[in-house]
Amino acid sequence: MSKSVTKLNPKAKQQQEKSFLHLKILIVIQFILTISVIILGIVTIINPKLIYIFEIVLGITLLIMGLNNYLIYKRKNLTLLYAIIGLGSIILAILKLIGL
Repeated sequence: MSKSVTKLNPKAKQQQEKSFLHLKILIVIQFILTISVIILGIVTIINPKLIYIFEIVLGITLLIMGLNNYLIYKRKNLTLLYAIIGLGSIILAILKLIGL
């Protein structure tokens, strides 16, 4: 019979609880950003001047999705894709915003 590490070492249990707390916080942030992207998408249809804010929030959402994908599901390929598209979206929005 083998006992789990958390039963043998209380510090391991505290670390495990802290890591779950961080993951829960990242999931909540992703949820809030996803709702914000949906709302901004609808608002952008009405007022096209807000497209820059929409693109920046979309880029941040993709970066958080990539981070969650890496930490929770351990998928490296999709994480890289999310990061590239997210950073590209943010950079392009900022360049368009400053007029380059």
